[in-house]
Amino acid sequence: MNSRKELYDRAKDTYRSLLNRMAKRYDDSYQYVISDKVSYECTKIEEIFRPMWGIAPFLKDGDLKVVLDGKELTAVDFVNRIMLEGTSPDSPKRFDRNVTRETEYSFANQSITEIAAYLVAVFFAKEALWDVLTRDQQNTIADWIKKWAFYAIKHSWQNNHYWYPIYCIEILKQLGYDCSEVDGDVRGGYDFLETLYYGNGWYSDGELGRFDYYEAWAHHTYTLLWILIADKSSPDYFAKSESYRKRSEEFLKYFIHYFDSDGGMAAYGRSIGYRFAAVAPFALAVITGCDVDAGLCKNVVIKSIEYFYNNSIPTEDGCFPVGYLYSSPGFGEGYASDGAISCYTEGFLCFLADDGHPLWKSKITPLPIEGGVFSLRNPLAELQTVIAGDNKNGVTFYNNALHYYQNDFFGHRFNDMAGAYSKFVYNSRSGFSLSTVDLVSSDNMISLYSTDGTMASHRRRILENVIEDGVLISKHIPFSNDNDTYIKTWLIPLESGWHARVHKVVLSQAYRVYEGGFCIGVRDDNYKIKGNAFVYNDYISKIETVASCDIKYFVNSAQPGMHLLSPQSFYPAYKTDVLEKGEYIFASAFYFATDGKEEISPKIAIQGNKVTVKQELNEKTITV
Repeated sequence: MNSRKELYDRAKDTYRSLLNRMAKRYDDSYQYVISDKVSYECTKIEEIFRPMWGIAPFLKDGDLKVVLDGKELTAVDFVNRIMLEGTSPDSPKRFDRNVTRETEYSFANQSITEIAAYLVAVFFAKEALWDVLTRDQQNTIADWIKKWAFYAIKHSWQNNHYWYPIYCIEILKQLGYDCSEVDGDVRGGYDFLETLYYGNGWYSDGELGRFDYYEAWAHHTYTLLWILIADKSSPDYFAKSESYRKRSEEFLKYFIHYFDSDGGMAAYGRSIGYRFAAVAPFALAVITGCDVDAGLCKNVVIKSIEYFYNNSIPTEDGCFPVGYLYSSPGFGEGYASDGAISCYTEGFLCFLADDGHPLWKSKITPLPIEGGVFSLRNPLAELQTVIAGDNKNGVTFYNNALHYYQNDFFGHRFNDMAGAYSKFVYNSRSGFSLSTVDLVSSDNMISLYSTDGTMASHRRRILENVIEDGVLISKHIPFSNDNDTYIKTWLIPLESGWHARVHKVVLSQAYRVYEGGFCIGVRDDNYKIKGNAFVYNDYISKIETVASCDIKYFVNSAQPGMHLLSPQSFYPAYKTDVLEKGEYIFASAFYFATDGKEEISPKIAIQGNKVTVKQELNEKTITV
């Protein structure tokens, strides 16, 4: 795809699939299998409304049809019917019909999260979606939304969720409804959202440590969308708009490096099932007049969306599944129901720009990885990460600590958060694997096992993390019931697909040590195992280790369905026999490439408490 029309046609097909699936499930007898832990009712509401983030430009197309109860409706008629049935006081399908005192807090926050997408569609397609209603119908819908939006702004979850009642209230005001009773609460919401900004374009979704996929599709998408939606006559509109633009300009200048030449992403963290929602702020940055390269934004928007269409295994009804590239419920958090993942439609906000807009008319600018090799440290001092890229092995994210377990904070738990946030390295082409209860996936992670093999560690409780002279240094406690056992790591990005990891492992009792390299997803059996290397077509993952004890190489597999990119996956690793109490050094070189070529290995040597890593003219000595 290289034009707005091609992208638009694919997106419209997706909307047909989403809307018709929703219509089939609209009957109360439908039983959801993958539901939101917040509530069963909200699972249905998510499926109804999340597709609406980007639907406004499509509503003018009369051929976007939905079949409900055997009758064909336009998308506009379908949405309006559902809204009226969901908000009318005497309707058996009223959205809040089953809400109790015990559930109203969660219902208010989650339902308004979804209804915000509907009102965004109303704002951008008012003539098609709102003006066709009678005044009584409009009042019915508005009164219901006001009730729950007012509740949500007063009792919001303490993170990006403040944006949803704010959107609802801002748009209701512009539709002519009085919301003055919550003016103070709205100001408080804006004030709280400001506390999430840490600098250099980066927000944290709640407490320090929660820097993740929400950066792009929530904080920057919602601030830029606010510029388009908010009342331009409000006293602070200009100042807020300028601030939001500047922050997004700074963030996107760095974030563009996360994308591979095919539009794939160095994905990590939670909610990655929202897929190309991540490119929404690139389009909105152009639409809202940010100082950005429109041709570069166009390139990443088209390539990222196309990446998922080209590489995904869709559901039988033509939708993107829970997971990333295939149906993988294990990659879906407790809030990721079937409908919730259609938040990816935020990526379709790009169609708010018409054919003649600079977003589409600009000449394509190559992505950073298309221009050559790069390596950049995150500009925010608190984030000890490096993003690097070359066409040999894609985009590589070197990670000291970006996860919920930082600084002993355990926060909200979803699935394998250590796997999603705590691996040393994430890569756009290799992906990564999550663990299950019985199988810890040690790809790009070091683990300790109890002597009987019944207990294995993740990389949690990271107590230190700094970058010194280009080396990422961290220390973590593998087991919370053994504070005297720890692992200190020096992570050294190298060139030509290589990086090195040096570990000082201090054991207060006997354990086994396991560590793995890049995990490669496979979709057939055309792979080879070569001792310390796994080869699949032109993909190579290799590990070379020297240690102060004996090690054995082997190739491990992740649990099927737990790899980001493919249902089955393998990674090379090493393991030890039982090691007694004491101090041990492990120094490894890890290699990943997608061109089928093996580069010369770095030279690694251990001499006493010093480890030397040498690659051509570059040499580093680590004192452990």
